[in-house]
Amino acid sequence: MKNYTVASKIALVICFCFIMLAVVNGFTGFINSRISLSGTLICIIGFGIAIFAITILENERQKKKRDKS
Repeated sequence: MKNYTVASKIALVICFCFIMLAVVNGFTGFINSRISLSGTLICIIGFGIAIFAITILENERQKKKRDKS
């Protein structure tokens, strides 16, 4: 993660924060009590996929950069 772009680092941090908020909301209902457990799981899975996509794209970017030099 040391060589990730600033935008990717920010996106990863935001996704992790949203996952934490979804978990807290799932247990307490503090943010939005009307969201069901399945809605919380969909949010967590969606942000997890976003994190996975960011890491894949960054790895590909670094691989291209290495191959160019």
